[in-house]
Amino acid sequence: MKILYKPNTYSQQRQREKKANIYPVLMAMQAEWHRQQGDRVFWDENVTNVRVITGPENIPFLELPAPDRVFTRAKEYTSGNYKHLPGTHILSANGCWWHKCKFCIEKGCKQERRKVDDVIEEIKKCKRLGFREVFDDSGTFPIGRWLDDFCLRIKDVGISVSANMRCVDLDYSNLRRAGFRMLLFGVESANQQTLDNVSKGTKADAIKYVIKAHLSGIECHIAVMFGYPWETEKEADNTLRMVHEMLRKGYAQTAQASFYTVPGVKSNEEHRRYVKEIYKAGFHLDFWGNRIKNIRNMDDLRYLWRGVKAWYTQR
Repeated sequence: MKILYKPNTYSQQRQREKKANIYPVLMAMQAEWHRQQGDRVFWDENVTNVRVITGPENIPFLELPAPDRVFTRAKEYTSGNYKHLPGTHILSANGCWWHKCKFCIEKGCKQERRKVDDVIEEIKKCKRLGFREVFDDSGTFPIGRWLDDFCLRIKDVGISVSANMRCVDLDYSNLRRAGFRMLLFGVESANQQTLDNVSKGTKADAIKYVIKAHLSGIECHIAVMFGYPWETEKEADNTLRMVHEMLRKGYAQTAQASFYTVPGVKSNEEHRRYVKEIYKAGFHLDFWGNRIKNIRNMDDLRYLWRGVKAWYTQR
């Protein structure tokens, strides 16, 4: 079979708010699976008379091999919250071990985890290819014994690691020693009623675990949402103030906001304006002061400059 993979700017995105040239790692894993089955596979080329695939297929996750990053031209994908370039996405697991949030496209998908050794071997290969940072785009990075084993094995690889993480109590110092640079926390809201309504499974004060991660030396990125149909303006303001406080105090280095979208549910369109208002934290000197004082090397400086340009575009 002749197969053409045509990834687009949404192929690896969990939200439709922004286009991003992010390495579509799941599609790349599936492309490699087809190659190993003997299919003739093309990656983002101009070919005809082929089966065209533009998004992930329903292939059992644990049957997928690591992607061939040369064949899929991974270094051409430039988006991603990487500090140490070039960077690339990986997937240690599918879905999220919580898998109950009502807004998530992976809701109900029980997490399946690859073997730690397989993930470590893939990361080592990424390093041999010249990548300096990997971002694990699993819905939530695995925890428990899996995470303990991963931290033991990744220490000597010598590559920067970032990942999605739930707001839970962990030994973040151990993660930092293992080589974790950044964690993306899905905070979603500062209001307990909203967290309960979306089945988030966390308390509003779980933001303290983001602060704990920061104090351990990990850079934190927080994600929230606006547009919940039941929220008042005061409640939306609570979340906005929380994001600004975390950014201005340096507990979070970066943040993002998306708009609450669930099929069959009418979102609060009046609150769409809040999505961009998180960037107003950048009008305060203490926000930039915290970023500047963390500059240690040229990677830090270049990362800050990219942040300045992104803020100017989004504000």
